[in-house]
Amino acid sequence: MPELPRLAVFGNQTMLPIFDLVEAASGLCRIVWVVGWNEDAPSRILSRFGEVADVTGLDDSAVIEKLRGFQLNGIVVFSDAAMMLASVVAEGLGLRFHSQRTATILSDKLLQRQALANANIPGPAFAGVNLNNIASAKIPYPAVLKPRSGTGGRDTFLVRSIEDVSDALHRCAPSEEFILEEWLPDKSNADQLFSDVVSVETVVREGHIEHITVTGRFLFAPPFRETGSFMPSNLDQVEWDAALGLASAAIRAMDIGHGFIHTEVKMTPRGPRIIEVNGRLGGGIDDLIQRLGGPSLNIWSMKLALGQDIGPIPALAKSPVAFIRIIVAPQLAKALESVDGVSALNALPGIDDVRLNAQPGSAFDSRTSSWVQNVLRINGMVASHAELDQLVNEQIASTLQLTWYYPSGDDA
Repeated sequence: MPELPRLAVFGNQTMLPIFDLVEAASGLCRIVWVVGWNEDAPSRILSRFGEVADVTGLDDSAVIEKLRGFQLNGIVVFSDAAMMLASVVAEGLGLRFHSQRTATILSDKLLQRQALANANIPGPAFAGVNLNNIASAKIPYPAVLKPRSGTGGRDTFLVRSIEDVSDALHRCAPSEEFILEEWLPDKSNADQLFSDVVSVETVVREGHIEHITVTGRFLFAPPFRETGSFMPSNLDQVEWDAALGLASAAIRAMDIGHGFIHTEVKMTPRGPRIIEVNGRLGGGIDDLIQRLGGPSLNIWSMKLALGQDIGPIPALAKSPVAFIRIIVAPQLAKALESVDGVSALNALPGIDDVRLNAQPGSAFDSRTSSWVQNVLRINGMVASHAELDQLVNEQIASTLQLTWYYPSGDDA
């Protein structure tokens, strides 16, 4: 029986869907977990589910040579932070992946904006900023300040003045580089049940762009923390097609020729605008697709990386609606005092799984990504967007009871 191909997996171990990937790899490939490229301590559990390549302290050339010894057949990435190193390794070993130029653009939000502008794709005014050049950034306010490299809403701020920018930067790592962007207005001023932000899920094969679907988002928690996604989006057909067209243009602007792409788009009064392009499968997207009866995109990611055929893109119906709802702390809360109603959530129609991720006493910081720090995650599926609205904004909201510790000592 021929030996299975070896696939290098790069990912932040705190967010890596280890067991999902092990299941996806069964009978398909042998996983080589690449660890030590970031601050994560190598996890002992990984050695139970594949080979482990610890690259702690190695420069790029040494990483390439170490991984050469594993006789890899492909590379897949589940973390933006690993994008550049993976591209270097891929080029050194002759494997399929984003080129180093494309990986650089995908890893840096400022370079992304420049690439989009060079391709005449409309977007907000923007500038790179740090503690030393705040005054030189001539961006209209309000604006959004965020790290040039970061995910999940980490250290993302709504700022209304130069003073706000200075205050925000002084709260962050002094060496980190940021991008300041003109705020993209909401599509309308009316009360909204869902966010104007969507994501386009795409697979690119040998330069050929194929869109899978458009994913909707729940309203963000202040300042810009994600609170979950649902699939498919509630966009009408005209907006849906416009989002797909914009995603295609952005993919071409960044010269992406291979892999899964997760493009975040905001629908504005002047049409769709790119928020950012991610050169990997989006968080939670595999789960949503499979709930709707689609294929495992984790398996597809592995097959694509190994140069294997994934077959035709399935046509997904506009209903039912699968969802992931994330409950996060209020912006000013510092710790969770109590949580009640979790068992009752499991009894609500449409909810399949509730994962409690915090206990009374757990500390919270609104600067942290909501995918890393949240109270609980709720997965499920309903028949329509109207049912989703009722479930999330009425039933869950009235069933779940949380109290918080605030610096003032007042509970809410």
